[in-house]
Amino acid sequence: MGDVARRGSGPLVRWGGGLVAVGALVGVHLGLEGTPWSLVLYLAVVHLAAAVAWAGTGPGPGRAARVLIALGITLSAVGDLLWEVLQRHGFAVDVSVADVAYLGSYVALAAALTSMAGVAGQSARDRFDGWVDAVVVFVAVLLVMWDLTMAETLTDTSQPLLARLLWGFYPALDAALIGLVFRLVAGNGRNRGALAVAAGAGCWLASDVGYLLTADHEAPPALLNSGWMVGAVLLAVAARSRTVRRPGAAAPEPERAGLCRLAVCLAALLVPAGIELVHDLRGTEHTPKSVFGASLVLVVLVFVRTARLLRAETEARALVRAQARRNAALAAHSSDAVVVVERTGRLLTTPAQLAGLLDVALPPGSAVAELARDAGIDLAAARAVFARAVAAEGAVVSAELARRCGGEERWLGVRLVDLSADPDVGGVVVHATDITERKRAEQTLAHQAFHDALTGLANRTLFTERVEQALRHNARHGGTAAVLYLDLDGFKAVNDSLGHQAGDVLLRRVADRLAATVREGDTLARLGGDEFALLLEETAGLEEALAAGQRVLTALARPVLVERQPVSVSGSIGIALADAGATSDSLVRDADIAMYAAKTGGRARVVVFDPAMRAAVVEQRTLEAQLQGALANGELSLVHQPVVDLADGRVVGFEALLRWHSPVLGSIPPDRFVPVAEDLGLIEEIGAWVLREACAAAAGWRRRHPGARDLTMAVNVSAVQLASPELVEQITAALAASGLPAGALVLEVTETALVRDPEVAARQLAALRALGVRLALDDFGTGYSSLSYLRQFTVDVLKIDRSFIATIDGASLPPIVRGLIDLGRTLDLEIVAEGVELDLQREQLRAARCDLAQGYLFAAPLSAEDAELLLLAPTDHAAVADGA
Repeated sequence: MGDVARRGSGPLVRWGGGLVAVGALVGVHLGLEGTPWSLVLYLAVVHLAAAVAWAGTGPGPGRAARVLIALGITLSAVGDLLWEVLQRHGFAVDVSVADVAYLGSYVALAAALTSMAGVAGQSARDRFDGWVDAVVVFVAVLLVMWDLTMAETLTDTSQPLLARLLWGFYPALDAALIGLVFRLVAGNGRNRGALAVAAGAGCWLASDVGYLLTADHEAPPALLNSGWMVGAVLLAVAARSRTVRRPGAAAPEPERAGLCRLAVCLAALLVPAGIELVHDLRGTEHTPKSVFGASLVLVVLVFVRTARLLRAETEARALVRAQARRNAALAAHSSDAVVVVERTGRLLTTPAQLAGLLDVALPPGSAVAELARDAGIDLAAARAVFARAVAAEGAVVSAELARRCGGEERWLGVRLVDLSADPDVGGVVVHATDITERKRAEQTLAHQAFHDALTGLANRTLFTERVEQALRHNARHGGTAAVLYLDLDGFKAVNDSLGHQAGDVLLRRVADRLAATVREGDTLARLGGDEFALLLEETAGLEEALAAGQRVLTALARPVLVERQPVSVSGSIGIALADAGATSDSLVRDADIAMYAAKTGGRARVVVFDPAMRAAVVEQRTLEAQLQGALANGELSLVHQPVVDLADGRVVGFEALLRWHSPVLGSIPPDRFVPVAEDLGLIEEIGAWVLREACAAAAGWRRRHPGARDLTMAVNVSAVQLASPELVEQITAALAASGLPAGALVLEVTETALVRDPEVAARQLAALRALGVRLALDDFGTGYSSLSYLRQFTVDVLKIDRSFIATIDGASLPPIVRGLIDLGRTLDLEIVAEGVELDLQREQLRAARCDLAQGYLFAAPLSAEDAELLLLAPTDHAAVADGA
């Protein structure tokens, strides 16, 4: 509070201090009257004022006005100096060169006042009215000056004509300055620069009149000099004022200033009568011609001013009426309505616009209660909103009100503000608009945010929220919630064979069937892809959840007609029951884990979650995470199992086998991590690396060892690799980089890989044979075991699975093994027996004319270094032949 007081009192203190300083200056000057120091002080002050004024004429807005003020003060000071010099040297001073400087100072000051009176954005009408007011004041003051001094001065024939004219110019110019000051002050209000200029010009006017009224024009008294001196100081202050530097600043004319200007114009009409009254009271004679002429001019000017005011008022009224018509037209075609209501609830304005908006009929003076009732708005809600607006005391209150219109729900948006204290309003302003379309759009967006766009079922977000609500409800009131997690079996085959559009149709049909099995109050959702979830908010126990699962399986048992084709799909369902510490995430996750167990356990079944399943899933997730960076981290390696010629025991080739040693999980067998690599999409990158490494190792051995020039290298190719369009390019690159002949590379494929997509497999095998590589059918007899595949897919090598070799344990060869060997011979295929571990197996296979064999009887899988050492070791053919 103290800071505000100090800031507010700052200008008053400065003005008060300035007045005290000026008063002290005048006092000193009057005290020195009759001494040379009085003149010295006067000249020093006026010249210092000129210097101060020039110091304030730096660059910036309003510089022209400041320069003119400084020029006016300077010319006045120069005139004073010339007048004193001429007087001291005995020259006549009644008319002299000093008068040129004096008159020039008036002209400069008049130009400054004209420049300062300009207001930015002022219309031509306002500028003309300002000049009319200035002329009115000028004529009135000029008439007074004429009666006081000018008439006597100009008619005094004892004085030279030039002197009389010059002496008449001074009061005339003073009158002009007074008119310009009035225009400036009236247009700029309380502008400090304008007030300072007005005060300075007033001081000069008073001194000029006093000088002309004195009998002796040669030595003006100190009091008159004080007036000129103070005037110069005030003009210097104006030149330094910051407000003068913004002459174009907008200064709207307030109502009080307008009345003041009109009062001055009318008061000017009293000046002639006042002069007549003074002469009558004094009993002096005068010539009435000047009074009559001035009165005529003033009447004409005031008439012009009044006529312009009346015209401006007429135009303003016309503008108001036009604006009212425009507003009425806009309101008539607007979708909004604005009415004013008393605090008692009675309508103050016409209800036609609001009645049209609400499609109701309301007579003038109706109450808000009638409006709400007829429009289908809840009366209690409307009254509550109105009461809030009244209690808000001028603050805006917004609300949305639902209403029933012909059985259809619509919405009304209202904004209310209590302006009862405003005399122009006198009530509560209600702005209403129909927001039905916006509310419907919001509802649509909300539905899309929480529902699946394809099936219309709840989505994952809404399902999670419903699970959380069920868990909170059951925690308070008891009960058990259950989640069923469903994944369709065989859906990918439908997408691949019939297309994604058919897959979408299937999902919608499945959703309809599932919805028919759901109880009221439970939530069915599509979580994404072909995964659905069902929330049983309250169950009697596991039996009820299992029954719900069986209903789902039954609903999916019947084929679904898609594009006129019957499509059969089943579902794998996992069930999780909520326990005391369950959350929405954990409950859905446990049901997902149980579903995965159902899918891996045979599909088309229901499995209930068991905590042990979580450990298996965690282990699977860890395996997947570790496998992601296994190749880049150098954790994968190759071992090589030799392929031996049974006839002489020579190592004729190797089979490259992939191994993974994880620093976290340890050694992981291929049958465990290879399927995971296929699921993760890593098998192609890993397979390309295996090809490069195996080809490089075989090529190196063939170059370094003359006895291994015919050495072959076998590499397993998975079903995913076989279907890849990049396989041929990868093999070509590996052969080119290593320098291994194409005939030395044997690609091993399984029956399962061939029958997954027979057409693609046939094209790939033909392309591989075109490269010159050899093809081997691995694990023959353990898969589909169809002889048609041997006719459809041309291969070079037939590998007998270890499971058949393990049956060789007697004196004779099992018929299945003999049949496989004979089949290979018939088809002119090279026969390789896998898993040979006993001498008996080797001898019987050799006796049956099996070409090659591999197994622990010959060597376990070896590292690259050990495999090369095996190539260097001499082969004991006799020992092999004797079974040693």
